[in-house]
Amino acid sequence: MLSEHAMRSGNRRAFLAQSVGASMGVYLASPQICPVFAERQPIDYTYWDTHVHLTHAWYGSDRGPVTADHLLRWIDIHRIERAAVLPLVSPESFWYPISTDDVLRETAEHRDRLIPFCAIDPRTVESHLTTPAEVEGMLKRYQDAGARGFGEHKARLPINAPPNLRLYEACSKVQLPVLFHLDNAANMDQPGLPGLEDVLRQFPQLVLIGHGKGWWSSIAGGIQQSDLQVGYPKGPVAPGGALDRLLATYPNLYGDLSSSGAHALLRDKPFGKQFLERWSDRLLFGTDYYDLQQQTFLQFDLFDELDASPEVRVKVGIRNARRLLIGDST
Repeated sequence: MLSEHAMRSGNRRAFLAQSVGASMGVYLASPQICPVFAERQPIDYTYWDTHVHLTHAWYGSDRGPVTADHLLRWIDIHRIERAAVLPLVSPESFWYPISTDDVLRETAEHRDRLIPFCAIDPRTVESHLTTPAEVEGMLKRYQDAGARGFGEHKARLPINAPPNLRLYEACSKVQLPVLFHLDNAANMDQPGLPGLEDVLRQFPQLVLIGHGKGWWSSIAGGIQQSDLQVGYPKGPVAPGGALDRLLATYPNLYGDLSSSGAHALLRDKPFGKQFLERWSDRLLFGTDYYDLQQQTFLQFDLFDELDASPEVRVKVGIRNARRLLIGDST
């Protein structure tokens, strides 16, 4: 049933998202009786999504599967022209592995819309891919098969642990941008993000895209170690945050607005508006969609909530991802 909020608020996107969510369940069970998706119509696209996932049937009938076919319909509904599909290979990153093979196979017939990423658990470089040539060789094979980025990188190691450094070096060599999740359970760091800065110093040619609770809580200064695990901090943003400092110092650093990203900018709208404008060349629209139960995505209202200019909307919504993932600067 549609929420009273969606019906009362006049928020067309909230109403549409919930309507589609209800229809989507019908579609998955019986696609022939769902006219909403019977035929794709021309769409005026607004976004490139740098962060979505596939899931399998054993995720649960109420939560999955999120198939390539489902993703294509979901991104059309939300005016997303192309979406980066990220594997999750580390055991702590998801309920079960979503392999690079899964992503490459499921996106193979839809590369005009779905952009595959690849991933390697960093502990593999200590057990099997034990030479730089072996790591680079596997990444190059993934790249030749269509992978345009590396991630979601989400292993329970310090962000600058030696196995991670070996992966970053290989990604830098083959020129795959790395989208990493940072908090107290994956790619761990300390307040101020000194470990991430160590990585940025060592690999100035490697594009690194920040994501996760620890990354986005670092938009504020004065945080404690426990704050790197808090999903949606509230209240004004204290000055002195690591993100502004690192973005100003390292031009190879970017931010993924999915999940806690939109919350970070909306917790303090005057600050969020300035941050969005200040780093409009280095921020990427994303949703982190992976679950049929997900219905609320603040990202779709972010530009309106922050009164973003048309130029900022195009840069963050589409152009930055297009430049990074397919080398198109138009």
